[in-house]
Amino acid sequence: MSYSSHVVSPELRTRFLRFREVYVATEERLTEEDAQAAVIARTVWIEAMAAVPLTRDELKVYKFLTAMHSVNGGELFGND
Repeated sequence: MSYSSHVVSPELRTRFLRFREVYVATEERLTEEDAQAAVIARTVWIEAMAAVPLTRDELKVYKFLTAMHSVNGGELFGND
């Protein structure tokens, strides 16, 4: 799969954004509860995947786009 040519459909973009919302909310909640870093690192993925199940390929694309966003900035999961 070539990530550089991958265009995120509006439906997938919505799912990615919802996945991210759950991930961030879980991270914030656990941080406020003073959870251990290992617990946070594991639980954010578990809760996000439970709320918005992604296929293995979708998860690869999600991680790639998140990494690219952190390096390049711009609109997260944008199509342009």
